[in-house]
Amino acid sequence: MGKNSKGNGLNYKRTFLIGFGFMGCMLLWSVYNSYVPVILRAKFTELLGSGTAASSFLSGHKALAWVSVALIVNAIMTIDNVFGVIFLPFFGKRSDRVKVRKWGKRMPFILICMQICALFFCFIPVAALVKAVGLSILLMMAVIIFFNFTMSVWRSPVVSLMPDFTPSHLQSDANAVINIMGGIGQMVGFVVGTIATALAGLLGFTTIASHLKADTDALGRVLDANGNVVVIDGVVQKVNYVPVFVVTAIIAVLCIVVLTGFYRKNRKYDLTATEAQAIEKDEAPKKKVSIRNLDMDKGEKRSLIIMLLALFLLNNATEAIVPNFTNFANDTLKVQPIYSTLMMAVFAVSLAAFGIPAGIMGRKLGRKKTILIGLAGIVFMFTVYLTVSQVLPNNADGSVNKFTWICLWVALVVGGAAVGCVNINTLPLVLAMGGREHVGTFTGYYYTATQAASISGPILCGLVIGLFHENYNYMFLYCAIMFALGLVAMLGVKHGESTPEDEEWIQEAVDAAGD
Repeated sequence: MGKNSKGNGLNYKRTFLIGFGFMGCMLLWSVYNSYVPVILRAKFTELLGSGTAASSFLSGHKALAWVSVALIVNAIMTIDNVFGVIFLPFFGKRSDRVKVRKWGKRMPFILICMQICALFFCFIPVAALVKAVGLSILLMMAVIIFFNFTMSVWRSPVVSLMPDFTPSHLQSDANAVINIMGGIGQMVGFVVGTIATALAGLLGFTTIASHLKADTDALGRVLDANGNVVVIDGVVQKVNYVPVFVVTAIIAVLCIVVLTGFYRKNRKYDLTATEAQAIEKDEAPKKKVSIRNLDMDKGEKRSLIIMLLALFLLNNATEAIVPNFTNFANDTLKVQPIYSTLMMAVFAVSLAAFGIPAGIMGRKLGRKKTILIGLAGIVFMFTVYLTVSQVLPNNADGSVNKFTWICLWVALVVGGAAVGCVNINTLPLVLAMGGREHVGTFTGYYYTATQAASISGPILCGLVIGLFHENYNYMFLYCAIMFALGLVAMLGVKHGESTPEDEEWIQEAVDAAGD
């Protein structure tokens, strides 16, 4: 373990315990992004019919002819990104100023809103069980909106706990620990469906357990081995995801219980406990600087604009995968979310494992070259998979053949490493363009581009999927095009490589930005 606070080293035990808050946050998000699109798709397909504007509800409106279930679902899945842009900075600043003697600045937000957030989280699949489809969708939308709002309230405070307890010169190491804890939360989220299925079986809820593992159609109806809808006592059987969400919420709450116990014993080490008033008085609001007014020549400004365009394109692709993968796996691979989330876990492990090598490559080969290598790998793997999946025939049951499966698994592993090459090096490249004196401004540019993409990416991808008659394979076509356009844009970036002397402040700036 690391040294205590009186020493010069990082207290790894304390940092590890702080990370339980971020772990709980990432756990909720991984399950939300994996299962909610499946539930929403089933509900909207039942209401509107399959395909593009297939129901009588939309057939009389030519202006809505391009609307599809995939587009609607993906638009709903951007609510968290919209709320993040609006509320995360607001509540982050509020948590800087709130002072509660016993619980400090951050914990009141976390303790109160996390529990409410977990409650709304559990009600999402409960609302889906309401038989009246229209009422069910309205209830789900209300719960989803409240869940996303309460998540926005405590997300910034929980991330801010680490800097509160860690001196600035140790925050790079501490950030690595926090990210590991977040990765663990994500991994638990990917396997929580399997955990919930096992618990349901052990507790005697064998029907729920079997339904969670069974094949389903677009309406969420359970199918038997022959592809027929399962009907028991005249009732069509649908998948009940309540156990998955309840187990997730319980684990997330336990994470916050651990964090709470840590804070009660260690609040004396909160570095901001006595500095809050001084910081608030001394901190003057910073004016935003437009690109036109930056002290840069035309070539440097051009590189910055092209780099931000590339970031927008790249994040359009990565953000499009998250809300669509489980539906893709259900339609194309004929596997349920509890299995498709395990596939995402492989991608996540590859991404995390290649984080350090990607950073080393960026410093040794150059960040632009490393990003281009990653993008070339992504475009190649997506193109290969899409070509193979469209050329080779499917199995008799409609599932993909063995060779296509192999290509997909290779794409997940190689794609995770390739995305790591891109993600690890983009923010440092942007920061190096601005130099030490413009760190805040260029961090703002970076997040403006990525946050805009997080909203537009799922919506545009949903539009493409709908245009191809709800064929989720075309998610890969959309992503491949966006990555390819991003690659072309990156070729126009001529500035941003750093010198060895710049590496220390760039790393500090990256850690401070929470990337």
